[in-house]
Amino acid sequence: MPPSANTLLNRFVVKAKFRHMQVLIKLAEVGSMRKTAEAVNMTQPAISQLVQELEKLLETDLFFRHAKGVEPTEATMELLPVAHRILGALEDGAENVASRLQQQSGVVRVSASPAALGGLIQGKLDRFATRYPDIQVHISQVSDTDPLGQIVDRSVDVVCTREPAVVPAGWRFHKCLDDGLIAVCGRSHPLAKRSKISNADLAEAKWLLNRVGSVARARFEEIAQAHGWPRESRCQMIMHIPELTKEMLATGKYLAILPRSVAMPWLDVGDVIEMETEISAPLRPLGLLWEQDKAGSATAALVSHLKAT
Repeated sequence: MPPSANTLLNRFVVKAKFRHMQVLIKLAEVGSMRKTAEAVNMTQPAISQLVQELEKLLETDLFFRHAKGVEPTEATMELLPVAHRILGALEDGAENVASRLQQQSGVVRVSASPAALGGLIQGKLDRFATRYPDIQVHISQVSDTDPLGQIVDRSVDVVCTREPAVVPAGWRFHKCLDDGLIAVCGRSHPLAKRSKISNADLAEAKWLLNRVGSVARARFEEIAQAHGWPRESRCQMIMHIPELTKEMLATGKYLAILPRSVAMPWLDVGDVIEMETEISAPLRPLGLLWEQDKAGSATAALVSHLKAT
């Protein structure tokens, strides 16, 4: 009979080691016992022993062995996200403890959506680092679909995000920036210098698509359907990463619908151009979420800095 979830949990607590997680991640990444041993500074037999220990603990094979190396099983693929979170939490803990031991002024953990990174964070960190050299700031990017997830497990001090429909109990939202959807192109695109852009121009253009479920994608589909844009207008590169969108726009071949906050750093330096179209639409404002009554001095300093700038 396969072990129950409770049995596996007890085994993990008693017998699993951080080293098991490190080896699991690296071996799945490189597919070679030898390369894994070199990467984590261990011997190949030691790597093999750790894998066997973990397989015995879980009562399942974690890798398929073959002449060219190993491949992760389905069980490993399910375990990898957990292993990444465990090691990530360990890294954060090490940073926090080291900061305290070095008598720094504090640590602030910040999560930001892609829109908030462009609209609220970029261009403001150097001044904060100069003014508060002893405050350590950890910034991670989170998905627009679950920006408040880290509040639940209390792994973040400040959340830079859109105004939520419901503010979590004990937290406060401060509005910093109005936002909206805009149509943009690279500065070398034929439409970049056009003062008047017709629907025919937009229909004939090639558009970069955002992920399904995003407000930008929904707006594109709404406009495309309303005006009968052909399917050929869609580039099949679905963008999840703003930097890649910028790279594609720089070719001068594509248009995109983006939150102004995402495009703001590129607009400021002229890398992309905002086009005057009917596509523009308002979005919920961007701002800061934090526990005002429980915030330490470091968190309060960062919030004050971001609000002021």
